[in-house]
Amino acid sequence: MTTVGQENARMLASLLGIEEADAAKRLDKTVRITAASGRAGAGDEVRDLLDRTIRVAGSDEGEPDLELVVGAVDPATPGPHLYASLNRRGVIVDTEPLHHSNEEIHPLLTALAACHVAAAALHRVIGSSSLPRLGFPLSVDFAELAIPEGSLTTPFDISGAVLVGGGAVGNGFLRALRHLQVRGTLPIVDPKVVGEGNPNRCLYFTSDHVGLPKAATLARSAQPDFPELKLEPYACTFGELVAKTGLVDTAIVTVDSRRARRSLQKEIPRRVIDASTTDARAVIVHSHSQPTDDACLACIYRHVPDEHARERSIAEGLGIDIEMVREGFISADAAGRIAKAHPSVEAKAIAGKAYDTLFKELCSAQALLTPEGRQVLAPFAFVSALAGVLLVVELLRSNHHAATTNYWTVDPWGAPIGRLRRLRPRVPDCEFCADDDASRLAQSLWEEAR
Repeated sequence: MTTVGQENARMLASLLGIEEADAAKRLDKTVRITAASGRAGAGDEVRDLLDRTIRVAGSDEGEPDLELVVGAVDPATPGPHLYASLNRRGVIVDTEPLHHSNEEIHPLLTALAACHVAAAALHRVIGSSSLPRLGFPLSVDFAELAIPEGSLTTPFDISGAVLVGGGAVGNGFLRALRHLQVRGTLPIVDPKVVGEGNPNRCLYFTSDHVGLPKAATLARSAQPDFPELKLEPYACTFGELVAKTGLVDTAIVTVDSRRARRSLQKEIPRRVIDASTTDARAVIVHSHSQPTDDACLACIYRHVPDEHARERSIAEGLGIDIEMVREGFISADAAGRIAKAHPSVEAKAIAGKAYDTLFKELCSAQALLTPEGRQVLAPFAFVSALAGVLLVVELLRSNHHAATTNYWTVDPWGAPIGRLRRLRPRVPDCEFCADDDASRLAQSLWEEAR
């Protein structure tokens, strides 16, 4: 099955167009992080991200392939060096020494800065022109986030929301949310278990968690970070939760499937806050409140031809019918058929697992060579973490009625650009919006809540 190292190597191989073995060699690098005392938090955030992708050296080890110097502190090795400087306005990363500030920075902004610093360090140490472009100096302006004034320090109750998905972006969301004063109850829904490759990007998971339910594991691991927030795990889909407990006010969406997002929209949550990743090349943020005349979640993730190609590829690779793949999760009957086609697989071990997950584990070579396979490649840790931070930012913007757009694409190898936010219109043939009965129901359910 897939290991953490293989997940990272496959992602890099896809980005560079090289073999997985060559990608693994390029990731066999060591970075040492030297942080000023006033920037220890930033250093720790970056360390947690890089440690899931390459090796982070201790102070007693030999010369690294790169030393990352964070804040006003002298390098500890002859180099090569990369420098990071943070202040209240943003972060700058460069190959030359920088001026520094002792200003205190809100930890959520530090977490965002860490994602970009980690991207710069990874880009520098891999050293390939085939990576997405990252120019030095890299400058990130926090003002581009358009976080409402005072929202970072204002306590709020998140009760009524549900975190949908306990994977990488879900992990990233909670890692970012811990920096705010949040209280209440937050259900986490995910029917899957932790896979062997998940710890490469899920910061609350370790190899000891493999095979355990994602929702319960995430809730248990993250709970110590939330003294006033209760995390409640549910090993089910969002639709099953709605059937059990009733309509949901806010769906915080982190699932990794277009089909799952369209299905979720049909459960008619009042508000959707969503973030997704496109391998390691982009983070997409979406939000809306019902009723809306603009794009809903199903509009943003409308059905595209590549989905059919991916479904066919999965069906052929696993030896089952395409209609089975469209069910999303492996039934007992499908598990038996897959086990016959793949003698190394035990039917009991895969029953209930998502088809996408098994596809990554068994068909990795095909996933690297086909467009449909690339959709299920796992991004690097810093990409998922960035998606989590931006999801929290969008939640704050929505809470304070500042989210006047509904779509934002952010380059994880570059800086967030606020003017790229867009207000996307409805899709005429949207599975949800084009259903008059569904639209009328959303209107009757949530019009008074606007």
